[in-house]
Amino acid sequence: MQICASIAQFLAWVSFLVLLATVGSSSSTKSLLNCHPLDQLLVNPSRQLDFLRAMSSVNDYITEDKLWVVSSITDLSPPIYVFLQCREDLSVSDCRHCFNESRLELERKCSGSGGRIHSDGCFLRFDDRDFSEEFVDPRFDRAKCEETEPGFGDFWKYLDEALVNVTLKAVKNGGFGAAAVTRAEAVYALAQCWQTLDENSCRECLVNARSSLRACGGHEASAFFTGCYLKYSTHKFFDDAAEHKPDDDQRNFIRSSLFPHLSDHDITKLAIAAISLSFLTSLGAFISYRRVSRKRKAQVPSCSNFKYETLEKATESFHDSLKLGQGGAGSVYKGILPDGRIVAVKKLFFNTREWADQFFNEVNLISGVQHKNLVRLLGCSIEGPKSLLVYEYVHNRSLDQILFMKNTVHILSWKQRFNIIIGISEGLEYLHRGSEVKIIHRDIKTSNILLDRNLSPKIADFGLIRSMGTDKTQTNTGIAGTLGYLAPEYLIKGQLTEKADVYAFGVLIIEIATGKKNNAFTQGTSSVLYSVWEHFKANTLDRSIDPRLKGSFSEEEALKVLQIGLLCVQSSVELRPSMSEIVFMLKNKDSKFECPKQPPFLSASVLMPDEETRV
Repeated sequence: MQICASIAQFLAWVSFLVLLATVGSSSSTKSLLNCHPLDQLLVNPSRQLDFLRAMSSVNDYITEDKLWVVSSITDLSPPIYVFLQCREDLSVSDCRHCFNESRLELERKCSGSGGRIHSDGCFLRFDDRDFSEEFVDPRFDRAKCEETEPGFGDFWKYLDEALVNVTLKAVKNGGFGAAAVTRAEAVYALAQCWQTLDENSCRECLVNARSSLRACGGHEASAFFTGCYLKYSTHKFFDDAAEHKPDDDQRNFIRSSLFPHLSDHDITKLAIAAISLSFLTSLGAFISYRRVSRKRKAQVPSCSNFKYETLEKATESFHDSLKLGQGGAGSVYKGILPDGRIVAVKKLFFNTREWADQFFNEVNLISGVQHKNLVRLLGCSIEGPKSLLVYEYVHNRSLDQILFMKNTVHILSWKQRFNIIIGISEGLEYLHRGSEVKIIHRDIKTSNILLDRNLSPKIADFGLIRSMGTDKTQTNTGIAGTLGYLAPEYLIKGQLTEKADVYAFGVLIIEIATGKKNNAFTQGTSSVLYSVWEHFKANTLDRSIDPRLKGSFSEEEALKVLQIGLLCVQSSVELRPSMSEIVFMLKNKDSKFECPKQPPFLSASVLMPDEETRV
């Protein structure tokens, strides 16, 4: 046995030396290598043999229809898990070449418990634990920005369009997409999610990657994330076929794997038969649907996956001691489910059935929306005496309870405030641009921003959201929201666009920076917005910063936040920036932007004051 083990060890080392000789010192010029744990870089012969054993079969599994490999060896202690993913527009030979280069680099530098290497062609990772569902890791996720001239003019608009298009395409087409925007200035983008991710994880990974790329500012950049890869450039870096590859691959795969011996004529016959069968099946389903549609009409929500009795017991019959708060649509209670999960249960009340149906349509809209800065909807119950929504539980209080509470022990530092502002902006950007349907929140304010254990923000209370179709503007006679945060065109004319959220966001970040609440009924110089505007005109904007910070803040960041806030609250819709532009301005230290041109809109001077009055 010892002789056999020695021979195996010798052969493994020979294999390693041969690989060194054949590949040499070359590696991908655009790569990102991380070893974890980072302090364990010494050569470990025993672990090296295990690594070679785990990698040995990966190359054989790469085929035309499968440029990704999941492998594991669990009879070791600790085990080894391996994952390889090549870009779907690569050939088999290019994929294997990228794998061999990446494998060599990991062998040289990462002989600890795990490591990962990103390149423009592939991603290779090994670890001593199963990481198949991971898609984000702030320790290792990075954007690489090329040293090029910064974008100008309409470049950012075209870039946003290309990145959004490629994100949607990748999510729809199994994780891969390529897109181009070729107007005044061409922008090309390519996205790849790892095959281990579902659609929601793929979408969130690419949205986070997109945010990191917007901070680069150059004409080319790549984002190397735990679960995905995203790149854009003003120079085309993929073939024309890449833009249509998912559909072509699907057709080729079906023909080669399911009908390897059939002629084109036979396949045509099968296709006609399949279409006929599909038509008859659809017709039958349509007739059945018409029969039951009246019965199902009242059952609008599709998220009804909780029993009323379970939620009633979880909240101790909605006991007041478990009440977390109350909003315009209902009261929220803390609940503990039978499996131990802590949730927030919202008990809804409605004035009319029409209002209820409309609300639940919006619930269905957001049931699939997931982002780290949005409170996640877990489900609902509509079969009991009250309609209930179930959200993830956020352990800290709302932002207004911490920011405006008098004599509070915990004063938010400037760093904490700035991180909260960044998180809120990214959450709103996702609602506006990160999914197939543009979503407008309509009630952005401090009390609808919840803070988790790490004081990371989560946007809550989606009871007033609206989806936007191809028409960018909607006129709504039923104005909803909170006075002090309502945009003038929405309050006066009922014109609703995503810029209404931008206006509310501007009020919100001014409140965060100044530590003062914007009261819609306060007039003159005592108004927070008016005071900040006057300081801006007098070039004394630093005097608006919350005095409780006692000078402990980044003046550059604080002044930028206030100026962006003033840009957002301008009365003219066209002068307000988009959320994508705001995220870029906040995250890029060298970003340049125009100065505010209009004073903030001061609303509701003739209305009777009432704390957080809703219209």
